[in-house]
Amino acid sequence: MALYLALGVLCTLSSAAETSRYGELPLDQAIRIGSGREVVVEISDPDCRFSRRMVRYWDQRQDVSRFIFMVALSNHPEAAGKVRYILCARDRVAAYREVYSGGLDFGEKSSERQCDDQGLARVHREVAAKVGAVGTPTYLIKGVKVDGAKVGEIERLLGGAKIPFSAGDPDW
Repeated sequence: MALYLALGVLCTLSSAAETSRYGELPLDQAIRIGSGREVVVEISDPDCRFSRRMVRYWDQRQDVSRFIFMVALSNHPEAAGKVRYILCARDRVAAYREVYSGGLDFGEKSSERQCDDQGLARVHREVAAKVGAVGTPTYLIKGVKVDGAKVGEIERLLGGAKIPFSAGDPDW
């Protein structure tokens, strides 16, 4: 049985147009990290510096379950190999952590290995397109799309304790 997040049911959306735009997302095809009550859908590029910095923030939040969909932006030529590496791994969470900590940045391991991701990369790209993600990171939190590593906006949506954190840009 597939696991889906029906954003129109589980989350409060700001408009009917957003409900039809997001519809159902195949969360069983995402990389899940965490087991908290708050659901965060994340679109992430493994070579995006802000996506990588946000990993430290999310690791401090015990109240979230992150469902991560991987994409490779055109301005990150090595990202597609890293996405494939993660999606083809038996333990996708461990591969995700390895890549996002820089483990494949300097050729320590081949990120260009051939594998059959069984269409998973295509599914992840389709989800990114469906939610209108044109950059990374992009988050869906309680039916609201957050473009970028905007910790203040994320914390307003999630509530709870504030976590001292900077994604590296003083405007965020």
